[in-house]
Amino acid sequence: MDKLQLNYSFNAHGLIWRVMYSASLKVILLEMRDGERKEVSFAALNVVTGKVLWEGLQLDDSWWVSMAGVKDGFLYFSRFDAESSIPKVSNLIKLDILEAAIIEDNQEDPIDLVSAENFILPIVYPKGVSHNTTLTEFLSSKKFLVEESDIHYLESNDKIIFVFLENSSGELRRKLLICNLSGEVIYEDTMDVDVKAQIMDSFFVAENMLLYIKDKEIWNAVPLA
Repeated sequence: MDKLQLNYSFNAHGLIWRVMYSASLKVILLEMRDGERKEVSFAALNVVTGKVLWEGLQLDDSWWVSMAGVKDGFLYFSRFDAESSIPKVSNLIKLDILEAAIIEDNQEDPIDLVSAENFILPIVYPKGVSHNTTLTEFLSSKKFLVEESDIHYLESNDKIIFVFLENSSGELRRKLLICNLSGEVIYEDTMDVDVKAQIMDSFFVAENMLLYIKDKEIWNAVPLA
C-alpha cells in the first residue's frame, strides 16, 4: 500500500484553542488565541479540500468571546462578562457561517447547539489495561520507545490509527501513526514535542479525513479513503 500524504495544512493565527464542525456544511471552525496580543480570531475551512472560506475573523470584543456551538448553518459565540471574577456568559452572538456575517434577528438563543456532530473520536486505552499492553507491544515492535501512558486508537477504512507518547532521549513526544491491516506503517508524524502528558482528543475523523493539530498551531488533514 502506498504511503498516505497530507491533503492540506492550515497555519493558525495563534494557538488552536477550540475546534467545531458543521456537518451539514462540511466546514471546520477554528478558534485561535494569541496570548501575547490578547486577541482571539476565527477561521472556517472545508473539511475535505482545506479551502479557506474565511480566516482572521474577529468580533468587537478582541478576547472575551469563544465559540459556543453550531446549528443550521450558523456559528454561535459566547460573550463573557470580563468584570466578573469568574467570567460568565452574557449573551450569544450569531454568525452565518458561509457569509461570515453577524445576524441580528432577535430570535431566542437555541438550547441544542452542537460542537462536533459526526466527528469520530479515538478509543482511549488507559495505561494498565490489557489492550494498552497489547498496543504497546505492537508499537515497540516498530522500534518506538513507548512511554507508559494512555494510547488513542481507531480503526477506519482498513487503517489503524494510533496516538501515543514516545520517549526520545528523555523527551516525551506525541506521535501519530497510521498502519494498514498488515501492520505496515503508512503515515507517521510528531504532533508535539516536550509534552508532559497525553491530551483528551488527539485526533478526529470526519468525511474520511483524519484531522489533527500539530505543534498547537497547525491544522492537518490526511485522507483515509
